[in-house]
Order: sequence, then structure tokens, then C-alpha cells
Amino acid sequence: MNKIEEITICLHCGCSRDIVNKQIEFLTPLSEHYKIHWNNRIDRHPESYDSYSELINDCIATSHTEYMIFINDRTTPYATDAKDMLALLESGYAAVTKYSVGFMAFSKELIRKIGFWDERYYGGGYEDDDFVLKLRLHNLSYYESLEGTYNMSWKSPLRPEDGKECSKSEPYFYSKWNQTDDEIIRVINEEEYEKYKDKLGNSRKDISSNWKDWSQSKIGVYFEERKITNGAGPSRTHHFRNEFGNEFRKVTSV
Repeated sequence: MNKIEEITICLHCGCSRDIVNKQIEFLTPLSEHYKIHWNNRIDRHPESYDSYSELINDCIATSHTEYMIFINDRTTPYATDAKDMLALLESGYAAVTKYSVGFMAFSKELIRKIGFWDERYYGGGYEDDDFVLKLRLHNLSYYESLEGTYNMSWKSPLRPEDGKECSKSEPYFYSKWNQTDDEIIRVINEEEYEKYKDKLGNSRKDISSNWKDWSQSKIGVYFEERKITNGAGPSRTHHFRNEFGNEFRKVTSV
């Protein structure tokens, strides 16, 4: 097991210093167990990003530790949840979420293996589906849950007006991932981003050699409860996996 001792916490809020300070307050107890670096979007890039993927990629590129936790502005990030996420990474999951991609953790080694997040999802939306499909494509284990606390009553104002309601990201997703009755095929390759060149550091085989495969993933934890209380949607695996946990489509790439 690869013991995690140092982490970067990436806070995504760019519109409210009060939210950032409150999230830091919730997470401060983690400093008893880990050396923490803070990477706050409000200090680095308070302006709008073209996509949620670009926000995530910028966090990765500007974080100086191998392991990172990513926290949306609507998340209430309890230290106990964050500590649990890191323990799950240590146990062999390649990626862990506590409220889908609004509260997630992974290592830079994962990005070395599957590539940066796809910034062509303009305006946001479907980048979480894309991320999960790439995990399945690479046969990497995923812990997907909605166990965290998330405020569904508002959205960040820092988003492109002409990309609202997935008006551009949804068509792009279905053009990238061609779906048939029994297969999802990636027909558009991942982009190489010159701006992130040399931002990941050297490969960490000590991490990737400890990863479980997809069959050992834990999917949809607490989703039924959040569907009732928050109106949360289905697991992002729904493109290839039914509610009984059976996969009805293969995920492949040209």
C-alpha cells in the first residue's frame, strides 16, 4: 500500500471568499494527519473557465503534490470524508468521489495513464461521464458515491453564458463516444495540451501497480438516498451499466 502523507486541496470557488474560508475551516483538521497545500481558484483564476475540465486541468497543473482533492464550491467538505477518500486511494482505487466530481480525489499518475480532462466540453456538462468512460476503458477501479454534502440550490455564476444547459457539451459527448446496442466506442482521440506539458512529473509505478481493476469498483454508493433528498441523477456508468450492476455495453476506442 502506498502511504499518502502530503496532499494538495483544490478549492474551485471563484465567486465567494466566504465559501472558500468556510471550506478551509471544515478541512483544517486534516492537517493533523497530512501535510496540506492549498490551491485556491479564487486566488489563482477567479475568472470564468471555458469548461469544468479546464478548471480541473488547471488545478492539476498548478498543484505540486502527487495526490489531490478537488472540491466544488457547493460542497461542504468534511475532513472525515476527505480522510476516507485518501484511505480509499491507498487501498487501490484509481479515483474516488464523495459527491461525483464535485468532491473527488486522485493522483497525477492517473492523468499520466488516461490523459488530461477533455476541455472540449464547453460550458460544462458530460465531462464526468467522459471521465468515467475513460476509467472503464483503461480498466481502472473507481469508487463512486454521493456520501458527501452538496448544496443543489444554486450554481456558480462563473460559467460561459453560451454553453448553458449542456447546449454544446452534450452534442460533443455523443460525437466523441459513438454508442451502439452493445458497445460505446471512443471515435475522437484525447487532446494533447501543450500548455500542460511537463506539469505532471515522472511516472509513479509504485502507485499504478497498486491499482485494482474495474471489476473491483464500487459504484453508486448512496445514490438512491440522494435521489430522494437532492434529486440527484443516476450513476455516470449508466451509459454501459444497468441498475442491477450488469454491463450491457463494452467500452472501446478506435
